[in-house]
Amino acid sequence: MAHRTRKKLTKKEIERDPIGERLEIGVLFLQTHFKEVIGGLAALLVILLVVQYIGGKRNAASEQSMAGFITASQIFDQAMNAAAANQAEQAFQALDAAYSMSMQTWNENPQSDWARKAAVLAAKIDIIRGNYDGALGTLSTVLAANPDISVKVPALLHMGIVLENRGSEQDLTNAVLSYREVVELTEENPAVEAEALYGLSRVYFAQRLYAESEESLNSAMALSADTTSFEIYQMTRLAEVGN
Repeated sequence: MAHRTRKKLTKKEIERDPIGERLEIGVLFLQTHFKEVIGGLAALLVILLVVQYIGGKRNAASEQSMAGFITASQIFDQAMNAAAANQAEQAFQALDAAYSMSMQTWNENPQSDWARKAAVLAAKIDIIRGNYDGALGTLSTVLAANPDISVKVPALLHMGIVLENRGSEQDLTNAVLSYREVVELTEENPAVEAEALYGLSRVYFAQRLYAESEESLNSAMALSADTTSFEIYQMTRLAEVGN
C-alpha cells in the first residue's frame, strides 16, 4: 500500500503565525475605530446598568406589594374576628384600615399581581359595606388587565357576588356568566368550584330557574362535603317550590 508523503512546509509558511496575525488585525481595528469601540462598550455598560436597576426596582416593588397585601389581609381578619365578637366599633375601624392599606397597595403598583390581590380585597370590603358600584369598578379594572389566574378567579367570584347582591335582571345574567367562568377555571379546585356553584344556585333561584338552581346545588354539594346553613336553607326553598 502506497503511503502519501506530506508536503513540506516552506520557510515562509513555518514563520507564519495565524494567531498573531489575528491579534495584529484586532489591534489595527481598535486603533482605527477606538472612539467607536469605547462608545459602544460604554453604551452597553449603561444598558446593563439600567436593566439591572429596573429589575431591582421591580423586585422591590413586588415585595412591597406582597407586604401590603399580607398586612391588609391580616387587618381584615382582625375586623372579621371583632365582628364575630360583637365588637362593632373595632370591626369598622379595622375594615377602614384594611381598605386603606389595600387601595394604597394597589395604587402604588397596579401592575403587580400582589397589588391586584389587594384590589380584590378592597372590593370585598366594599361589598360588605354595600358599596356595590365601587366594588364593580375596582373588579372591572383588575379583570381588564388580564391578570394571572390566581387573581382572576377571586376577582370573578367577587364580581358574581356583587352582581348577585345588586340584583337587577341584567346583574343576575352577568353574575351567572362570572360564576360559570369560575367553574370552568377551577375544575381542579373543588372548594372554589363549589363556592361558584352555590352562587349559581342562588342566582338561578332568583331568576326562577328552579331546575338549574337545584342542579347547581347538587353539583356543589357533591364537591363540598360540609353542609352549611345556606345549603339547608336552599334545599328547603327548592322543596317548597317543588310542592
